[in-house]
Amino acid sequence: MIKAVIFDLDGVLVTTDELHFEAWKALADKLGINDFTKADNVRQRGVSRMASLEVVLEKTDRAFSEEEKLALAQPKNSMADGERYNND
Repeated sequence: MIKAVIFDLDGVLVTTDELHFEAWKALADKLGINDFTKADNVRQRGVSRMASLEVVLEKTDRAFSEEEKLALAQPKNSMADGERYNND
């Protein structure tokens, strides 16, 4: 019989800021964005993954379609969970 369940909203019990920063930074690097900083990452707190992606993409002049944005955002959570972006 289960007597208790622990539910951790992201960052409440375990600090994950650094993992999320590294994931967004890896995407920025892949896109040739070299000036994504921890200050940018702070702006991503408490917003959706797509809003966080916009923080990254505002650092480039390149325009992305909604389909491209979805494709860019999708692997981010895997990266935050310890996987790596494909460098292709």
